[in-house]
Parts: sequence; structure tokens; C-alpha cells
Amino acid sequence: MQPGPGEVRMKKIGVGSHIGDSGIALIHQMVNKMGFVWHERAGTLDAGIDGEIELRDPSTGEVANRVIFVQSKASDRPFPGENERGFHYLCKQADVDYWMSADNPVLLVCAHPQTGEAWWMHIQSWFADANHRASGRIDFDKGTQRFDQNAAHRLLNLADPHGRAHVAVAEHREEVLTTNLLPVAVPALLYAAPTKYTDPREVISRQRESDDPDVRRDFILRGGQIYSWMPVEETALRHVANGPTDAVETASWNSDPMRQRWLVQLLNYALQRDVSIDCAWHGGRKIVYFRPTSDLKPRHIRGASGRQRLVFHPKFKKNKPDQVGYYKHVALEWQFMPLDGQWYCALTPTYHYTRDGYRDSLFMSEHLAGIKRLDKNPAVHGQTLMWATYLHGEDGVLDPRETILTYGDLVTYTSDRAIDDAAWQADPRKNDPGTADDADGAHEPDEPINDELALFEVEP
Repeated sequence: MQPGPGEVRMKKIGVGSHIGDSGIALIHQMVNKMGFVWHERAGTLDAGIDGEIELRDPSTGEVANRVIFVQSKASDRPFPGENERGFHYLCKQADVDYWMSADNPVLLVCAHPQTGEAWWMHIQSWFADANHRASGRIDFDKGTQRFDQNAAHRLLNLADPHGRAHVAVAEHREEVLTTNLLPVAVPALLYAAPTKYTDPREVISRQRESDDPDVRRDFILRGGQIYSWMPVEETALRHVANGPTDAVETASWNSDPMRQRWLVQLLNYALQRDVSIDCAWHGGRKIVYFRPTSDLKPRHIRGASGRQRLVFHPKFKKNKPDQVGYYKHVALEWQFMPLDGQWYCALTPTYHYTRDGYRDSLFMSEHLAGIKRLDKNPAVHGQTLMWATYLHGEDGVLDPRETILTYGDLVTYTSDRAIDDAAWQADPRKNDPGTADDADGAHEPDEPINDELALFEVEP
């Protein structure tokens, strides 16, 4: 229709174009927050690429001569199948073919400009799957694919063809960090007595023959002497001694490398004895682990937060829920080390698996590999805190018990720099569905404990 006399035809911009421009503007804003550079492609003949992200080191300003192509899809209405967890997007086959032919990574960014939210998918990675490519459908997870400044490290890794690691830039803010180091107060004296025995097994056998109820294993044999944490004549070791007991200052062994190794061995034996009321020693794996209950039912102890934590329980087969597949025991590896004149015990929580509560599982290595894939930082730190609390003997958490060593609290310190924890997390979309925590196909993930700080995590 031609305009009438005196009428002026006004140019119009459609709602769709305006929303599209808003989507590009949101991407530009987010790229700037990441510390990168956004280049929008001019004109309308882009054939499926709206712009480029040029990577840049935010700390130095140096550009990396690497770019990521971006196609934007913006809408003020819900995307297909959208809910609070995710949505999907159907791509045209011609677009997919075009994107897959690119030499640079291509991102599809779907955005809701009105709410300031956007999510991204690496096209080449997703459509490398033949089924995905045949369907043209992309499934977005809102929890793991948010396009914001926290995605910067993933884009850096995506664009680096040589697989070099990129470290997030530390911010100037204080964080309280928790380590796995437990201070240990070592007794000032240890005790020595002459003996004719040279084999520890003979010493243990002789104690048993004496019918003494308390067989000691926290000793070493060196140079015709037996060394222990208790006066030899006051323990079952008196049955293997050939003379009077002498006291030795523990500190005198610190300056001699050989005797310091002896001391570490005695410290290891001390920890084994300190937990022996509840835990068994596994000589092959060099760990302690919680013993089974007499009826093989689950056992709990209270953790540092006061909540109950499973330390022994059966794991049932999925295909035969009335049959036990194996038993899982909470376990501990550790290492004693002197630092600046103070002894510390570095705690490394782990697990042990048995067929019947006592005999090792035939699938031990598979179980351990499976649980290591499943356990995240909060679970590891929860176990570390539990062991620290158990060794410390916190009032109201554990029944009082006598120990050779006195254990402190996990060491913390304050840093004036901080790195976003999310930058160190693996992509949850790449979960390994095949876990070996049950050799009979009866894997059942343990419930994560998320109410405690992750190992080396920030305390707010």
C-alpha cells in the first residue's frame, strides 16, 4: 500500500530483531566480565555465526590469538521443554553442518535477555555423538552450562588446542583455608630395655604365651634394645626384657635422621594403638579401618558437625536387594612429618571393602576406583573432619579413651588471595556412568555430606 499525500512511511524494527540484539548485548556483557574481548560480526550475512570471543589474560591484558565463534539464540519465551533444571533446542541440519566445519570452537548461546540469563554448549563436542547429530537436538543443563564469568576457565581450556592448563586469576580478598594437617603432641619420653629378641613376631608370640591380656605392638627392636612408649616393666613387654628400663628423651632423636625414622615408626604404631578399640590394621594397604559390628549391621559415629556418619555398612546388590554384595568400611591413611619443630599427622581418608566384614573383597581395586570417581571435595573433607574429631576425642562426640599421642585440631590459615572454587570443578555433564563400586552391578552412591567445608575450601 502506497502512502497517501502528506504521509511518511516510518521504518520499523521487529520484536524478534530487538530480542536478538538484546541477546547479543547480554553475551557482550558476560564476555567482558570474563575478561575477554567480544567482536560482533557486522552485517546480516553471517550464515550462522554472530560474533567471536577473543581470549585474553585478565591479569596481564595479553591476548592469546585464539577465538571462539558464537551463535546467539535469544527469546523472551521459554525454550522447548524448559523448566528449572534445563531445556532443549532443535538446530537446523544446515546450521549444524556449517558449525561442524569450523576450525575454531563454536558455541551456541541461548539467552533470556529480560532476566539476564544465558547458557552455552560447545557445538563440536555435543554433535561429535552420531545420535545427537542425527536428531539435531541439544540438551541444556541450567546448573552446569550457565554462560557467565564463572565459565571463563572452561572457555580457555576449550580454545587451547595444546591442552595447556589455565589457572584462574586470584582475587584480593581474605579466605580462611583448612588443611588436612593435624598437630600431634609427642610424649617427652620413650623407654628402652635390653632384649635377646630380634624378630617382632617372636616378641608378640612371647607376650601371648604369658597370658597377659594387653599384648603390645607399639615397639621397635634396634641394636639389642626394645623401645616402647610405656615403661617396659609395666607392660607385657617385660616378658621379653633382659634388664632394667631406661628413659630416653624423644627430642634427642629429632636431630639424628636414622633415629627420626625410628621415631616415625613408633608414632605409626602409637596411632594404630590409639584407634585399636574401634579400628583394625591392614598390613597390606597400611591403613586402619573401622571394624564390623558383631551382627554386621551399620555403625555410625558422630562427626564434627554433630550429625551421624556411617563408618561401616553393608552394600546390597541391585539385582538381588536381599543379598549383600560387599561391606564398606571407612578407613584412614596417614603420614607423620616434622615441620618447624612441630609434629603433624597428614590425614588421607579412604575406604576398605570386605566380603564378609573381615576378608578383603576380591574387587577391592574396582571399588576404590569407583568411589574415587564419585567422592567430591565436600565428601573428602567431611571424612577428614570426622577422623580429626575422632583422633582428637572431642567432648560430647566420642567416649573418652586413653591415647599415647595427643591430637590437636586441623590447621587453618588465612590467605589474602582467593580463587573462585567453581573454577576448579570438573564439568558435571561429563559424569562417568560406569562406576565399579559394586562388581555385581549393584552400585549405590553414598549420600554426600554437604554441610561441612570442602577440603581446602573457603570458610565464609
